[in-house]
Amino acid sequence: MVFSGFDHVILLAHGSTDPLWKLPFEMIYERIVSESGRERCSLAYMELSEPSLKSTIEEFDSSVRKVAVLPLFFSVGRHLRYDVPEMIKNLQREDLHIELLSPIGDDERIQQAMVDAVKGHLGESQ
Repeated sequence: MVFSGFDHVILLAHGSTDPLWKLPFEMIYERIVSESGRERCSLAYMELSEPSLKSTIEEFDSSVRKVAVLPLFFSVGRHLRYDVPEMIKNLQREDLHIELLSPIGDDERIQQAMVDAVKGHLGESQ
């Protein structure tokens, strides 16, 4: 994972009251931190689950000054257009810059992986 330009990266998932829903996101997070370390990456949830975006940011010490929020969402919808930017606006401080990145679903590699997976499920594997 590229941390260039950021002190910390927060992987942001939607959240759910169903604890099983979190498992894929926790697996992704664990794979990333096994390579990059926990000190520079966190997993947070927009709503309905903990840790929240707010509680994650509140735990940062003064050495964390620039944070990227990488949404583990397929596309930009209401949450990424309105809700998350408003949350970030309320969490910004004079000594902390928080940047909302494009959702992971905008990445061509994710889109291609989904096409390949759909083809595989339909018996059209490569």
